[in-house]
Amino acid sequence: MITHPTFSKLVLHSDREISEILGIGIENRRTIHEWPLSCVQELQLVNGAKLIYKSQLPPTVEASFYEHARSELLPAHRYLGKSDHCDTMLIEFIDAPLLCNKGYDEKDFVEHGRQLVKEIGQIEGELPVYLDISTQSAWLDFAQMTLKRLKKLVADGRFSLISANAIESLKSWIQSAETLKTVTHDSRVIHGDLKGDQVFITANGYRVIDWQRPIIAPPDVDFVSLLVAQKIDPMKYVDPEMIRIFWFLRLYWAVEAQFHLFPDRKWPLFQEWALESIK
Repeated sequence: MITHPTFSKLVLHSDREISEILGIGIENRRTIHEWPLSCVQELQLVNGAKLIYKSQLPPTVEASFYEHARSELLPAHRYLGKSDHCDTMLIEFIDAPLLCNKGYDEKDFVEHGRQLVKEIGQIEGELPVYLDISTQSAWLDFAQMTLKRLKKLVADGRFSLISANAIESLKSWIQSAETLKTVTHDSRVIHGDLKGDQVFITANGYRVIDWQRPIIAPPDVDFVSLLVAQKIDPMKYVDPEMIRIFWFLRLYWAVEAQFHLFPDRKWPLFQEWALESIK
């Protein structure tokens, strides 16, 4: 195994190790995405075939999700094992356009979004999840924990631009009858971070990647995520309470990243995410 040149906690298989696993040499290897928790690379083999290689640190359930899920939405994959807390995988290279790049008008994009959310709901298997907010008690525990950590980040200056009034407003909202009704209605496993650049349009239907953190929540949370990423106003299509739940989940991720994942480093980006979520 080799250490990532920038993120020292990430380890990856060497070219030789991957070649031995596949029984074929690697002609070219390029990084297509990286940050402290994961590295994704495109491999071109000497026979012209391509694969995706991925190494990722917690929190992730992606390897287990692929193992347990049964659906044509998922690419073919091969788990290579865990090393120094990193899960490593080979994933099918999908040679197809992305949903976000197809040039659909708003009406067509919305139709694709609704169909995609429906098909995600049809994934079979005992699916592992990163979060479950499908009951009142689970939601309240999760939301109150998020606000408690948010207050600490504000107090120690890492999220200094967030006001006490904003936190109090969120505290009232998370406990409201309408919020509790919405968050527990028809919840199921969803992608949790669905965007058009994670959805390929193939001749045989959709393929969806990046299943690191699926959650149990109302399915329209995925729909809102897809619309927001495409800069389409979700207010025209989704109940406002659902939109607020989506943004609260985004706030949670900003808080989790700064408070738990990177506690020793102040990242302005995470505060920007938080501010966007409570705007």
